[in-house]
Amino acid sequence: MDQTKIIGMTIAVTDMHKMVAFYSKVFHLVFEEIEMYESKLSKTQIDAIELLFCPAEIARNTAKQNRHQLEFEVEDLDHTISLVKMNDGTVMGEPSKDSYFVQVGIKDPDNNSIVIKQVLGI
Repeated sequence: MDQTKIIGMTIAVTDMHKMVAFYSKVFHLVFEEIEMYESKLSKTQIDAIELLFCPAEIARNTAKQNRHQLEFEVEDLDHTISLVKMNDGTVMGEPSKDSYFVQVGIKDPDNNSIVIKQVLGI
């Protein structure tokens, strides 16, 4: 039986420069600028998933909040929180723990919510 795989995701962005800078600095992603639809878009690779930032006006996206929420596993939650604050992001409350992770919600410069998680040591 064939299994469906996610190979790409597009995020409509309102401030391309701030969004690329934020994801580059906070999550250590390297973006490539590409030309499509007579405009400049930015793409990167996260594992097997291509992440594409598309200007919201091209995508005709008028949403004021994200409709999808990304989750990132990070090695050092406190360090990542510091990077978020230094790069036009915000932290949503205090970190919480469950059996496997310590985690907290953050927002990127376009006000999209993201969950960042660090695996708890055993």
